[in-house]
Amino acid sequence: MNIIKKIAGWFTAERRQLIQAFFASIAPLAILLGYGTEGTWEQLLIITGAVLAAAGSLLSLVNVRIGDWATQGWAIVRGAVYALGTTVSPALVLLGFYDDATNAQILTGISVGITVLSSGIAIFANGQQQKYALAA
Repeated sequence: MNIIKKIAGWFTAERRQLIQAFFASIAPLAILLGYGTEGTWEQLLIITGAVLAAAGSLLSLVNVRIGDWATQGWAIVRGAVYALGTTVSPALVLLGFYDDATNAQILTGISVGITVLSSGIAIFANGQQQKYALAA
C-alpha cells in the first residue's frame, strides 16, 4: 500500500496534463511520418486522456475511507463506462455503423461527461471526508 501512496503522490494532475501534452505533441510528427491518420491519433489522444483521468481517480481512492461506498461505487461505474466507451465505440466504427469523426465525438462526450460528474462527486466526497476528520 505504501508504493500505491507514492505513485498517487507522484501522479498529480499536473503530471497527467504533461503526459497528455507529450502525446499531443508527438501526434503531428507521427502523422507526418505515416504512423496513423489524424482521426486515429485523435481517438488515441481521447482514449489516453480518459485512461489518465481514470487512473487519477483510482489513485485518489487511496485517501478515501473504507466506509465511503458512494465514492468507491462511483470509481467502479466510471471505470466501466470508460471501458465500454473505449472498446464498443471503436468496434462500431470497424463494423461501419459510423465514421471516425463520430467516434471521436462520442469518446470526447463520454470523457468530458464523466470528468464533470467526477469533479462534482469529488467535491461532495471531499466535504464528507472533512466532516469525518473533524468528528474523529
